[in-house]
Amino acid sequence: MPTAESCHGRDCSRPVVVTFRAQALCLDHFCTRCYELLDEIDRCQRCHSGTSACTAEHGLIADECAARALDVCMSETLLNNLERARLLDILLWCGDLSSLHRGKNARAVFRAPAHAR
Repeated sequence: MPTAESCHGRDCSRPVVVTFRAQALCLDHFCTRCYELLDEIDRCQRCHSGTSACTAEHGLIADECAARALDVCMSETLLNNLERARLLDILLWCGDLSSLHRGKNARAVFRAPAHAR
């Protein structure tokens, strides 16, 4: 969703590529904000595993990070390899956090096909 609008990041005049958590951000500020939020969620899950301290809100934040990263990837924004790598890293981290958030009971269990046993 590139526009002529400038990033809402402090002292940033780069163009907006995505709106994330009600802020219009350039790619660098979007990635930085995602990393901050995902790191916070990751720390919470490690410190409070098995408790309700890691709320459903964390899952929603990770989902929004992933959705906005995909939006940027699918947009007409020209990305260099480093930018693509950062977005892929965000997507993979969101996936890791989402699977931890769902818990062991919600994870699919791999079973070998009968002919492989």
